[in-house]
Amino acid sequence: MNESVDIAKIRQKARKSLNGKYKIAVASTLIYVIMLLLCIGIANFIKEPAMFIFLSLIITSLFYMGLLQIMIKIARDKETNILEIFQRTDAFFRCAAITIIFLAINTLFAILEYTAVKSLFVFVTYQADLHIALSSFMIVVGLILSLVIAIFWLFLIICLSQSYYILYDNEDMPLGDIFRLSMDMMDGHKLDYIVMCLTFIGWFILGIFTLGILWFWIIPYMNVSLVKFYDKIKKDVKIEA
Repeated sequence: MNESVDIAKIRQKARKSLNGKYKIAVASTLIYVIMLLLCIGIANFIKEPAMFIFLSLIITSLFYMGLLQIMIKIARDKETNILEIFQRTDAFFRCAAITIIFLAINTLFAILEYTAVKSLFVFVTYQADLHIALSSFMIVVGLILSLVIAIFWLFLIICLSQSYYILYDNEDMPLGDIFRLSMDMMDGHKLDYIVMCLTFIGWFILGIFTLGILWFWIIPYMNVSLVKFYDKIKKDVKIEA
């Protein structure tokens, strides 16, 4: 039986771990975001959206594990510094592989969802030209199909959500085992994960009224909380950090 997760307690521990280390967390997050914004700027300048995807993949693969390392060390109450964001380039290929798989999953399900929604729109638009029973049936089928795709998409992303953390703790683990382990860890904790993420929605909405400035404090808070969540649920599968 998996041990239940106390979300409020995890967030409290995250705030405690961030005490005195918020400057490092915010600065490293800002550096990472600036690099991604540069990717957007370059892509817009050369008018090539595919370049944004390519450059973002490079940035993510080079520096995300460094950013993650800072957040993990903060969550585990270890010393860290802002330069560590540049010190995990050794994980480039394995991080890139995970990122590409996530990108492929999101692309596939986005296409499926777009197709389902587009079909539903067509049925609604031309329902007057069809038999009422047939058009109603097709609309219901379209709604159900769109909902099923969205739910399964979310389900799969949640199941694989611990992959980067597992990679950090298990650098030599095959990717297939990383994904399977993430699924095992999330068994019984999917709702906990959703609730954890939803507890930050209000803060992100509030951040809109600060022109996004507040987000640079909320994102580290959320990231450290998610590391605490990972460290809590990994005990169920006995992963050694």
